[in-house]
Amino acid sequence: MVKLMYFAQLAETLDMTSEQVTLPTAVGNVSQLVDWLGRREDACWKALAGDKVAVMVNRQPSTPEAVIKDGDEIAFIPERLK
Repeated sequence: MVKLMYFAQLAETLDMTSEQVTLPTAVGNVSQLVDWLGRREDACWKALAGDKVAVMVNRQPSTPEAVIKDGDEIAFIPERLK
């Protein structure tokens, strides 16, 4: 299980500031996580697409290839707050 955290207008759009999720085994890095979140039924997840959002893993800036593992904390920060 990982903790996902959302900030600023992203939290408002999604109507939540955080959630705990169990990731599918196919999700092992930031890029795969963003793709997986983008396929959720809620259209608000489209806000995570592209370069509009910075992603931090365990409070460290990440790349799309950054590995995600059980227990990690992943923050999504809108572009204008970076």
